[in-house]
Amino acid sequence: MTNSTPIVQVLLSTWNGERWLSDLLASLERQTFTDWQLLVRDDGSQDKTLKILLEWQKTHPKWVTDIISASSIGSTASFDQLVRKSQAPYLMFCDQDDIWFPEKIELQVEALRQLEQQYGSAKPLLVHTDLVVVNEHKQVLSPSFWDYRGFDLKQRKQAYLLNNNVTGCATVFNRRAAQLAFPLPTEAMQHDRWLALVCAWFGHIGVLAQPTILYRQHNHNVIGAKRSLEWGDIHKRIDLWSRQAATFLRCFSTQLAQEDYELLQALAHLQYLRGWERRRHIVQHRLFKQGVLENLALLLFS
Repeated sequence: MTNSTPIVQVLLSTWNGERWLSDLLASLERQTFTDWQLLVRDDGSQDKTLKILLEWQKTHPKWVTDIISASSIGSTASFDQLVRKSQAPYLMFCDQDDIWFPEKIELQVEALRQLEQQYGSAKPLLVHTDLVVVNEHKQVLSPSFWDYRGFDLKQRKQAYLLNNNVTGCATVFNRRAAQLAFPLPTEAMQHDRWLALVCAWFGHIGVLAQPTILYRQHNHNVIGAKRSLEWGDIHKRIDLWSRQAATFLRCFSTQLAQEDYELLQALAHLQYLRGWERRRHIVQHRLFKQGVLENLALLLFS
């Protein structure tokens, strides 16, 4: 690897991750693709996380471009800052508690290059893969996160307004996607969700139907592999979807077709409605999620 900007920058946000970091860092060492560097932001850890990272930087200087230690702002804002600091053509999000398969970077970079050959690098492009769900002791809970969650991987771009099947730590995306999706607007629900929404509407999302990661589940996951939303969360989630749609509309209104503009406007208006008025609006504009049970919950608890 040269001292120039690598092809891939792996963006790692850490917080009190001393228990998990050794497994992650060992898996990064085993990557078959070598033209990458790690860009780290520690989100105010109180344990030995920063010490572990600095020691690893000393023994692996070619693989660490920077380690930023700062106050806690949460994972979404932390990843936002990492994207804004990055310079590489291709970017990958990385979680401290996962374990990457040796071929992860190589497979995803090749798939992204194929997308760029097909659509051009001026389009925001993203490739994501499946994940193996494991517990904190690395015992397999499900060989496929996609099956575990029942994701529809062929969903239309409009579905990304309510349904996200892209997991940040399983993605690679190009420079144009980073430029268009970041900095994150305040009302973006999560960094990966907003990124997927932007790529789905203005570029392309590639699906690599094989796991490239052990997706570890434990009591401290920020999001994790929940099978579905808790029904009691629906009311709050609708407001979040609606505010995010309003922000998307504000950011990209001049680039939208009339039909898409009207759909986003309808979803953005939901935050101001309650009770039967909200339910009527959902049905009228067909603002539905995937699955019968989730839509039942949407109408019962909205």
